[in-house]
Amino acid sequence: MDKNTKITLAELIKRKEQVLEAKKSPKKARIYVKSLDGEIIIKAPTKSLATEAAEMENDGDAHLVYECVAEPDLHSKELQDAYGCTYPEEIVEKLFDAGEITPIAMECMKLAGYVNSVKLVEEVKN
Repeated sequence: MDKNTKITLAELIKRKEQVLEAKKSPKKARIYVKSLDGEIIIKAPTKSLATEAAEMENDGDAHLVYECVAEPDLHSKELQDAYGCTYPEEIVEKLFDAGEITPIAMECMKLAGYVNSVKLVEEVKN
């Protein structure tokens, strides 16, 4: 189907299984991180995680990165111990440069459709 094709009710019904299947598991992406000189795998945050991170006064991006980096597993106690973390989410600050945390968080949000997922084609007059 063309990107600019108007979606009809019939088309939505026809795509039901495809749409529901896509919602079952979070989208993942591989991104390059300069300070690590390598790639990591991130996953899209759930709606509740995205909301929780947005409502945090401080470290919302770090929290999002901690929860959305799928590989390597930032929740690994072994990894946290190796880096001398005093609390679990500190691993984000230890692994990534300060300027990388927000861009990684933004890539996670893009996967969930919070950034650049829709665009205005034209205004419709009633």
